[in-house]
Amino acid sequence: MNDEVRNDWDDTNIEDLVSLETRGLNRYRSRYGDGNLNGRSYGGQILGQAMMAATLSAPNDRPASLLQLLFLRGADPDQPIEFEVTCLQEGKRFSSRQVVGAQRDGRIVLNAHATFCTPQPAPQHSVSSPALKNPDHLPELTTIPDSLMQQLRPLGPYSRLVKPGMDFRIPNIEQQLSAATAQSRLRFWLRGRKPLNVHSRAQQAVFAYLSDWWLNFSSIGGHLRELQSKTPLYLSSLNHCIWFHRAFSPDYWMHFETVSPCAEGGRGLSIAHIHDRAGTMLATSIQETLMVRSEER
Repeated sequence: MNDEVRNDWDDTNIEDLVSLETRGLNRYRSRYGDGNLNGRSYGGQILGQAMMAATLSAPNDRPASLLQLLFLRGADPDQPIEFEVTCLQEGKRFSSRQVVGAQRDGRIVLNAHATFCTPQPAPQHSVSSPALKNPDHLPELTTIPDSLMQQLRPLGPYSRLVKPGMDFRIPNIEQQLSAATAQSRLRFWLRGRKPLNVHSRAQQAVFAYLSDWWLNFSSIGGHLRELQSKTPLYLSSLNHCIWFHRAFSPDYWMHFETVSPCAEGGRGLSIAHIHDRAGTMLATSIQETLMVRSEER
């Protein structure tokens, strides 16, 4: 448990970041670490690795329908995570797994549940997304002006930095991120930069990795104006859920429409509806975030 993670990642392949080594029956170990600006493991990587551990123990012909995860402690990106998977259900239509991840002499950092479902013939519907601008024509986050970055200062980890395996674009970026006009919602485009094999079992794990990115901005964006002259907030993901509505590959553009219906008692709730470029609904993700003054950590 004290061995360090590998450091030979190529900076673009998210599939590598969520890949795991098999350590025994339903036991796996992370290969790479992916840190945040706060020195902890990026929550998306933990989501992706937990999704991968559950996937490796599930039948090949059953795609994931649900992932729900509790972030119990901050993980150290320089130390591997040991994942242990327990079979909760192996039914006619559904397979369910519990995933526990631990570091450093058994210190548990996550507890997750995943469900896999054989597709069923049944009535179908989904709420479509309105026509949107071509994301390829939108500026990258690295181009936003210094004046706008200064307004994001109270939000702690939010910056120009983007994970190198991601392509991330925000439409109407100055309006959506300005303290004067930001709301408790955010729209953006996101995809993995490196194409995935069409038969890769890591597709849903890679999406889980991406799903954590900027999701909780909607919980705090509407408070930017009141936060300008105050101590920066400390932000930390508490829990995260994903419902996978259909099969898709996260190396194609996905439109995230996020909204926060409530923030109370130091906890903010963010909901994301994810569509493809044709407006077809792909997934829904919900996250609860700790949002407190830095001195109150």
